[in-house]
Amino acid sequence: MFSIQEWQNPELWSAFSYFTETGTDGTVSESLDPHGKQFKLAEVRLHFSIAFASTEDFTIKVSSIKGSAYNITLVSQALLGVKDFLYQLNNPFLLLSDDQVVFGWSQVSATNVGGLDVLGWGVQG
Repeated sequence: MFSIQEWQNPELWSAFSYFTETGTDGTVSESLDPHGKQFKLAEVRLHFSIAFASTEDFTIKVSSIKGSAYNITLVSQALLGVKDFLYQLNNPFLLLSDDQVVFGWSQVSATNVGGLDVLGWGVQG
């Protein structure tokens, strides 16, 4: 779980990084939780040491504090042949305080090192 800290300047960029460990297969599910702060999501980078040899999906979903009727999927991307995936929003996506962004993919290889970088900034007020 990523966490957001307090910022003095709401327009400062903040990067949140999470790197998975290898050694077991399975589904990876990580989330960004603003913990009561509004947050603008601007970019997501997914990196692997080896291009995917199977069809697995990478998803970015928003779990809304307003309820399941407001949940949305921002990205659902097949990873076949993908080593690096970059998702940039033309207009940064505003998350309400207590919304969660959930990142998920299947780690089908114990030798493929994966990493996830999330860029955005906190919004005060």
